[in-house]
Amino acid sequence: MISAEDFALLSHWSFGDRIGADVADPGGTAAARLAEAGYLTPGAVPGYWRVTRAGQAARSECTKAHPIGRRVGGIPF
Repeated sequence: MISAEDFALLSHWSFGDRIGADVADPGGTAAARLAEAGYLTPGAVPGYWRVTRAGQAARSECTKAHPIGRRVGGIPF
């Protein structure tokens, strides 16, 4: 299962929230790691990422394991 930090970053990219993603991962290293794992793919606009089906499945698995995430917008606290 992915970590809470990875879940939060995938959630930002799921909603096209580049500002939130930049705050969560200022150096872009986590996004690059998630891309290498197959969870993210480069978006149509430079600097943006798209969540792959594998990334969606990882988010879903995490949400099922931690249902509180659904009640607070998908990002566990």
